Amino acid sequence: MVEVVPFHGLLYNEGKAGPLAELVAPPYDVIRSDLQDALYAKNPYNVVRLILGRQNETDDDNNNRYTRAAVDFTKWQAQDILKKDERPGFYVYSQEYTFNGKTNNRVGFFARVRLEDFSAGNICPHEFTLAKAKQDRTRLIRACKANFSPVFGLYSDPEGVLDGKLSGIVQQPPLAVIEEDAILNRLWRVNDSATLDFLSAQFAEKKITIADGHHRYETALSYHQENGSQVPDSAHIMMFLTNLDAQSLAIYPIHRQIKCPTAFRKEEFLKNLEPYFAVVPLENNLSADALTALLEEAGQKDIAFCVYLGGGDAVLLQLKDVEQIVPFMAPEDSPDLKALDVYQLHALVLKKIMAIDTQLPAHQQYITYNVRTRESMENVDSGKFDLVFFMNATPITQVRELAEKGIRLPQKATYFYPKLLSGLVINRFEP
Repeated sequence: MVEVVPFHGLLYNEGKAGPLAELVAPPYDVIRSDLQDALYAKNPYNVVRLILGRQNETDDDNNNRYTRAAVDFTKWQAQDILKKDERPGFYVYSQEYTFNGKTNNRVGFFARVRLEDFSAGNICPHEFTLAKAKQDRTRLIRACKANFSPVFGLYSDPEGVLDGKLSGIVQQPPLAVIEEDAILNRLWRVNDSATLDFLSAQFAEKKITIADGHHRYETALSYHQENGSQVPDSAHIMMFLTNLDAQSLAIYPIHRQIKCPTAFRKEEFLKNLEPYFAVVPLENNLSADALTALLEEAGQKDIAFCVYLGGGDAVLLQLKDVEQIVPFMAPEDSPDLKALDVYQLHALVLKKIMAIDTQLPAHQQYITYNVRTRESMENVDSGKFDLVFFMNATPITQVRELAEKGIRLPQKATYFYPKLLSGLVINRFEP
């Protein structure tokens, strides 16, 4: 069983901090430098100062983005910028958005979930993590002793039992409304004991699949295992929980931008692909939208990738046989992975053909992830990267089936849309 419990959330006091729309931010891993600057300029209390503060050339072990986040976090509580709810509760959160021309409304709730090792089989990861990101999140949780951003968790509820309860809550006036990037975000506080008990009880026989936030979960678990005797309240982590059967999940592909370890030779690269793929040259100077459409069509029949090589030059790769990968699979890898686009790319193309093993921390410098097709093409044209692999999205059914079997995908295999806002609710470890 999974333990899902209410908590005393820390929320912004808008009377002192300003409008909530000025205070929230996307998750740290999608905040680039220009967005960081914009968030800093929005409001002096924007949560970016906690989740991804600026770095200075003079930073050292005693004064850095993590120590500054801890100072701000303590100060904001003392000044009532952040106020703790007197009663424990859940915080229902909805995001109304348009994806592929269809309007969706994803509804779930923030809760505390007891941390446990993945080996127990109740909390199921679906992808591997990056060493650098875990080091970063570890330093933040040690400094601040809090969860500023939720882990995104999925549970199965095909009958819609929890959705039925949540649907009544979202008919009430919301605590907050924020419209940002064409996404309508709403938040409700729920603290009546009957509803809290009902929602908690529904997880007695459920598993939770982590959709996003693997780094945060793993670092929180490690922190509790190392510091639980001194900080017992670190036994739980803040999660956003939503129904994976609700037909309101959208997954984007994450493209792979590659800077090769050695000089990139295009003709040699394409020749090395031919034993495994049908290599189809594409019309020169196709737009990002045209490449995406071609790839989606090809992906309905076979495992396929588009490779953009710069200067308007692109090829379509169509895998000849999924079984060709078998000699190159690691002994611990499940045969179920053969059917996944992302696994074929990482194991066959990146590791075998290009000698880039993305599970090795030293090799992670050669690959950068980007959901923006047009921007990725521009990055290759500018020489920032040698090439980019465009991918189709991984279906949620495959993600769930593999996660519940304990099988992990390569890192950054999925991009769940829309991203959850950080700063709506904070989970502080009580002293």
